[in-house]
Amino acid sequence: NSFGKTEQRDFVSLGMLDIFGFENFQINSFEQFCINYANEKLQYLFNQHIVALEQEEYAKEDISCPIIPSRDNAQCLNLIEKRPLGILSLLDEECRFPQAS
Repeated sequence: NSFGKTEQRDFVSLGMLDIFGFENFQINSFEQFCINYANEKLQYLFNQHIVALEQEEYAKEDISCPIIPSRDNAQCLNLIEKRPLGILSLLDEECRFPQAS
């Protein structure tokens, strides 16, 4: 290759946001729990609104596109945020009682 010339290559690529999953520390603080929860929520929103909706749009427009599998972390989010028995809901309820344990 001479200076200034680049080789032209045709390829298809896909950039994927991967923040799915919890970090595994010996001891996790509440702060780390909140960070992990935020990451799970972001991953869910990204998967639903970017990947799934785009694939639906491609199908409506009859554009050939391979289905991109993505893990659904809704159960994990429900464990944390669903009312009345999600972790955050239970913590909120405990904080409302005087001298709660």
